Amino acid sequence: MFRTPFEGVLDAVIFEEVEEADERKSTEEHRIFPISQRSLFERGVIDASPKPKYTGDKWGGKYLRAPDIYWTILEKGKGKLVRLGDVAEVRFGIKTGANDFFFLSEGDISEWNIEDEFLVPAIKNVREVNQIVVNPSAFPLRLFHCNSSRRELSRTNALEYIKWGESQEFHLRPSCKGRPHWWNLGISHPANTNCNYQIGYTQHFFVSSQPFFVSNNFQCIHYAKNLFSLAASLNSSWTQLQVSVMGRTNFGGGLLKIETYETANIVIPNPAMIDEEDARQVLNAGDMFEVNDKDRKLLDDLVFDTLNLTQGERDGVYEAVINLVETRLSKARSLKGG
Repeated sequence: MFRTPFEGVLDAVIFEEVEEADERKSTEEHRIFPISQRSLFERGVIDASPKPKYTGDKWGGKYLRAPDIYWTILEKGKGKLVRLGDVAEVRFGIKTGANDFFFLSEGDISEWNIEDEFLVPAIKNVREVNQIVVNPSAFPLRLFHCNSSRRELSRTNALEYIKWGESQEFHLRPSCKGRPHWWNLGISHPANTNCNYQIGYTQHFFVSSQPFFVSNNFQCIHYAKNLFSLAASLNSSWTQLQVSVMGRTNFGGGLLKIETYETANIVIPNPAMIDEEDARQVLNAGDMFEVNDKDRKLLDDLVFDTLNLTQGERDGVYEAVINLVETRLSKARSLKGG
């Protein structure tokens, strides 16, 4: 990848350097990462059984745009880093097909007096929470979660709500009409950790001791061990660096998007190395842990200590994250202005 205008690299010496490179190198003019086709294929295969399937490996992001500190930490963290998908199951949130029917406010619930057994705490979007450690009982919305048949719902307010939904033709929407009972979202299991997959400035990994439901604006991370240790690892600046490297940026306003399989490919410090109680205290003491929040240093110190990072390496992560985020957002602003 050339780092200056093409006319600035029209020099035989530079092209000789590129051709002869046998290791990763970064100069003022270019960045190069020699790697074999076999290695690229192997790193892009997630499930090799029963037949290898190549799903991709973000070549441009990882090998050309990723800053040097990214590779320094991968090298230094050998034996301490794990792929998220190897220790947890990552799934997409609930696709209701009609969020304006399935997500109800207090006013909606009061108006219809829907029975509690058909309502569960849920988040529809990030704006509904203001802290990484969430309390589902305090969520402003409830999800209409009803697996009963029309006959089983006889004489319930839930059935009256379903009838109203049909009068609004929610049942004719594509995702709804394909279900045997259009209001039945099926059997789904809430997760204790959920993250937004469309990212403005920061990707947030919300955690609660009580599992909670989320819309398809989120991804669900099912992990049955030390929940807060996992959340600390995921909310660290190291994870934010990877998200900035791996995410897709061709969305309006500089919005970054990371798919479910890409979230599963995030490499994190092994949660087993992070003290659960320390993680709980640090996460509870902060709020959203945005990239530039003062609370982030306590969280990062907890995570970076497990990797034995020097202060210079920690500063390198901060600088890289801020640069990548600001570059993405400023580019979006310039395109909008133009």
